[in-house]
Amino acid sequence: PMNQTSSRSHCVFTVGIEAKAPGSSVVRRSKLHLVDLAGSERVGKTGVEGNLLSEARYINLSLHYLEQVITALSEKAEGKRDHIPYRNSFMTQVLRDSLGGNCKTVMIATAHSQDAFMD
Repeated sequence: PMNQTSSRSHCVFTVGIEAKAPGSSVVRRSKLHLVDLAGSERVGKTGVEGNLLSEARYINLSLHYLEQVITALSEKAEGKRDHIPYRNSFMTQVLRDSLGGNCKTVMIATAHSQDAFMD
């Protein structure tokens, strides 16, 4: 594998927050998702086999489903699509309200810079 110390998994940490002003019946609810996505691997370039190959396939598939949801949301905003495929992946179901709801999203990405891993 490209990263020998990787946990080879995604991690989602969710914090739920509720606030109510004194004397008010209105309750505001918020969620904060902190997400660490496992990196995509080019299995042909890394030469992984066995369990590592299976893990890499599942990681790549879940990242593909996330890409499908983000693409569908973009197309929906342009009026080109109605259905968003959140149910293709457990991760996209968990992150549904943060991907397509009334939310603010920030993404920070890192990329491997070695020429051997670039396409």
